[in-house]
Amino acid sequence: MEPIIEWNAPEHYYYKRSPDWYWSVGIIAVTGAVLACIFGNVIFGILILASATALSLHASIVPRVILYQINDRGIVVDDTLYTFLNLHSFWIDHKHPTPKILLKSHKFFMPFISVPIDEVNPEDVRAVLLRYIAETEHIEPLSLRVLEVMGF
Repeated sequence: MEPIIEWNAPEHYYYKRSPDWYWSVGIIAVTGAVLACIFGNVIFGILILASATALSLHASIVPRVILYQINDRGIVVDDTLYTFLNLHSFWIDHKHPTPKILLKSHKFFMPFISVPIDEVNPEDVRAVLLRYIAETEHIEPLSLRVLEVMGF
């Protein structure tokens, strides 16, 4: 498929963490695990430690820059095609330092897809998307906002 418009952007926003952040996560996780063990729930304590380890490892990874494309079939994010048939509508959110496209999907487990816009004019992206799907104002889901505030 020949892309109509394409750009490169990081797969997510990266926030450099201080050593204090990692210490805080560790202290909270160990405290939670100890409390879980005291209350007789060892499995939950192990889950807390494993989750904190995964969280810390994920937070330390610098996101890679990936290619985003819009073609006549849909939106390509890296190697994944989100077809226009599976998308309900879009909204370009300008409230962030880097604008992003919020796509509302027909899928139950992934109702919203967030795509950062970098290196191209958001109005050009909007003009292309209007040819294929409707524009409806979307509010970013609370879960995405919470993760963004936490730095993910």
